[in-house]
Amino acid sequence: MKSKFLFAFLATVPFLFHGEARADKKRAAAPTSWGYVVRGTNVETKPGSHKPALLKLGRGALVTIIAEKSHASAPWARIRAIDPATLEPVVGWVESNQIETEPPSQYPSDSELLKQLGGVYLEDLTASSAQIVRYIMAQGQSGPALVCFIGTRVLPQTRLQIFQSSNGRFNPGPYIEFPSSEMQSAITSIEVRDLAGGGRDCLITHEPFKTQTHYDGVNMVIRKIDGGTFKTLWQAPLEFRNLASFPPKLQKLDPPENNIGTPGTITTGTVEFRARGQINEPFWKGKIAFYIPGREKPIDTVSLEKLCPWDGSKFAPLR
Repeated sequence: MKSKFLFAFLATVPFLFHGEARADKKRAAAPTSWGYVVRGTNVETKPGSHKPALLKLGRGALVTIIAEKSHASAPWARIRAIDPATLEPVVGWVESNQIETEPPSQYPSDSELLKQLGGVYLEDLTASSAQIVRYIMAQGQSGPALVCFIGTRVLPQTRLQIFQSSNGRFNPGPYIEFPSSEMQSAITSIEVRDLAGGGRDCLITHEPFKTQTHYDGVNMVIRKIDGGTFKTLWQAPLEFRNLASFPPKLQKLDPPENNIGTPGTITTGTVEFRARGQINEPFWKGKIAFYIPGREKPIDTVSLEKLCPWDGSKFAPLR
């Protein structure tokens, strides 16, 4: 009996330590203040680390600051953020000069935000597993908007939700819901920039897309808040693979951007923003590669560079 009792006790030890470790991690993540990311920055494993970054934070990210310390005569902050690509928490270090500190009372907690959404977000299982990625968008003369990408393992969708500031409070505003997938997040990257001028930020996201049989890739999407809703200003692929079928012979269309997404092609591109006065316009640069069955390398490629100017209400489409 003693041996059985000892075996049962030892069997529970890993679970006890695992639970203790999770509790310690939760306690360690208690914020002392909020951190607003002034410009894009990396989250490091430790101050001054030369290892690959744990996470890339885009401009406008709002993170919780856990602790601060000096390293090599420079201040660093230990922060907690949520990776939109995995909807998992990341704890690491950023240089303090990359963030602006705000008091804990400046923004509502996760539980307060979920309570405002109501409905299924009030259920204990949903609330306990929800992760919230936060970004701040300037809105000109109006108060800033709090942008939240919300996901939880128990709901069949993720949500891009705006909370608009009014009289010191953040109230639920427009939102977009995306079907959730265990394989890939609906949004993998977020950044905030004033592209159209006037001090009203745009939200820039990378959004994977996939169909069952035809094509897949990643779009860059630029949106702003307009008239109480999201307005899409521009969308273009950073990747677009369509190898489900192939034409009987190579066909290159004119203009070259018309080849993007055609059967037997893989498109890859990057986007930079070029200033024109107060406007920052997307400049797409990439190539479209043409494939035939049985060959790993493309049989031909077409290079493409295109500036998509602002027309007063949106950016010109890539194609």
